[in-house]
Amino acid sequence: MPDRTHVTVHPPLSKGGRPVTAHAHGVDERLGVATGVGDVVEFLRRIGLEDGAELIDREDSRITWIGGGAADWA
Repeated sequence: MPDRTHVTVHPPLSKGGRPVTAHAHGVDERLGVATGVGDVVEFLRRIGLEDGAELIDREDSRITWIGGGAADWA
């Protein structure tokens, strides 16, 4: 799954946290709701992206942040 995986971190929810989904091979998979960057890194690790911490701030990353970047959780 990791070779073509793209991850989207969605806008913050009113109750807190940000939904995270993975998109690979035409399939969307909900990874969970992240409450911080550490959760996103853990979700990436679980889908085989061991270099998740390095992907967080890279412009050419396979992560799309909607509704704010890695510092926006409210």
